[in-house]
Amino acid sequence: MNSLGIEQIKQGKVTIDVSDIPSGLAITIVGDIDMQDPSVVLDPLFDKVHKGAMASGLKVVNFDLKQLAFLNSSGIKGIAKWIMNLASAPADKRYVIKILQNKSIPWQVTSLPTLTFLVPGAVQIE
Repeated sequence: MNSLGIEQIKQGKVTIDVSDIPSGLAITIVGDIDMQDPSVVLDPLFDKVHKGAMASGLKVVNFDLKQLAFLNSSGIKGIAKWIMNLASAPADKRYVIKILQNKSIPWQVTSLPTLTFLVPGAVQIE
């Protein structure tokens, strides 16, 4: 369990774990997100993470996608929506989303860099 009380999610071909790390929080997604509407899984998760990170003053959320083989466009839209929440967050409550990518997975190389432009300074890709 993590400090925000978010439980592991297993849905279809994907497993999502949220854990505490020294610098903040880590979200690890493993598998494939190919469901028709991933927002039913992703939106509540990102909402809890966003509200919890702001309330507890976390500064970093590691978003580990290194083992996420597939994410459809609806899933990317869900991530973008989460990032956009940072645009309206007060400066003292903002946190950085560090996306950990796997450069051998084509969709990650082409899609993830565009997320860094949504809210300047809010997203880093490693």
